[in-house]
Amino acid sequence: MTAQVVVLNATLEPIGVASLQRAVAFIVKERAQIVLAADGFIRSNSLELPVPRVVVFNDYVQIPHTRLYAPVPWSRRGMLERDGRRCAYCGRPGATIDHIQPVSRGGESSWLNTITACVACNGEKGGRTPPEAGMPLLFEPRVVWRREVLLLAVQAAGVDLQELGLALERSSA
Repeated sequence: MTAQVVVLNATLEPIGVASLQRAVAFIVKERAQIVLAADGFIRSNSLELPVPRVVVFNDYVQIPHTRLYAPVPWSRRGMLERDGRRCAYCGRPGATIDHIQPVSRGGESSWLNTITACVACNGEKGGRTPPEAGMPLLFEPRVVWRREVLLLAVQAAGVDLQELGLALERSSA
C-alpha cells in the first residue's frame, strides 16, 4: 500500500497527503469520507470499500496558520524542483546550484540567493555575480511556501485538481 491519498479538511481545503493505509484508517474510524475513488476495492473479512484517492474529514481539523503559509526551509532538492531543474542562465537542463552572491563573498544558501545552473554556465560565472559575468537571469529566484508544496503533492498523488472540483460539486449536490 504505497499509494498517496489527498486529505481535505471539512472546509474542503487540502491539508495534506496521506498513505493509503492511513486514509483507510480515517474512513474506518469514521473520521473521514471518500470524495474521489480509484478503480478497484479494498477488501477484508469485514469490510469492502473503494480505493480512496481523496478523502474529506467529517469535522474541521484546526491547522496552525503557520503550517500552510510559512516558507519551506531551503534545501538543494527543493531549489532544483522550484526551478524545474532548468539553468537560470541558458534554460538547458541543470543540476548544480549557483549562488547569485557567491559564498566566497558572503552569499548564503537561501531561496533568494540560489538558482539552478548547468555545469557550463556555473563554471563560466565562477565567483562573480551575474552582472559581473554578463549573464542575466532568465527568471528571478523566489521563496517556496508550504501551501505551494502541498498543491504539488496533490498533483504528484495523481489527483487532477479540475477532477477534484467536479467530484466536490457532485458530493455537495
